[in-house]
Amino acid sequence: MPRPPRTYAQLAPAAVAVSLVALAGCRPPLPGPELKYREEREQAVKAALPAAAAAHFRGLRFFPFDPAYRFQAMIEPVTPPQPLVLAASDGSRRPAHRVGRVRLRFPNGEAVLSIFQLDDIATQVPDHLFLPFRDAGAGTTTYGAGRYVDVERLPGGVVSIDFNHAYNPDCAYGISGQCPITPEENTVKFAVEAGEMIPSGH
Repeated sequence: MPRPPRTYAQLAPAAVAVSLVALAGCRPPLPGPELKYREEREQAVKAALPAAAAAHFRGLRFFPFDPAYRFQAMIEPVTPPQPLVLAASDGSRRPAHRVGRVRLRFPNGEAVLSIFQLDDIATQVPDHLFLPFRDAGAGTTTYGAGRYVDVERLPGGVVSIDFNHAYNPDCAYGISGQCPITPEENTVKFAVEAGEMIPSGH
């Protein structure tokens, strides 16, 4: 099921860029659904920007699409779900529950990542699963406070996670919001070279 370009969690370095541009001509074309996702995601971010910021918006930057960053995995449920609070970008704290964990084998290493539900949007989207994470590129190739990826439930306790759709929080683009900051438990020691890169100008 395609994920929306604006996500529920968001509601409540030059040298690298040059290298990617240089390599663009050597890459195969993006799959149609991926191209559509990226176009819609960029349009949604631009539409949410204040008018002054939108005039200077240079678009989104993505790592090359890589199917090795798409996973189907068994969720290891946390029973009962563990209540906690996640620090947010505006200094507030967002109530949440840790509902499970997944063990994933990335191209650069393995990681166990926690999956959360945000309590303050549970009424609107009761089944939404949220995975914030920070990788070794944080602050250089990826946003320093971490990125998000939405988790899709499949039958039999399986979840689908596509890190090609890892996205920056609203606050990375200067859009106001209570953006959850990635907890330490979801910091991985290697680069996750998929999804959105650090915005231009950071």
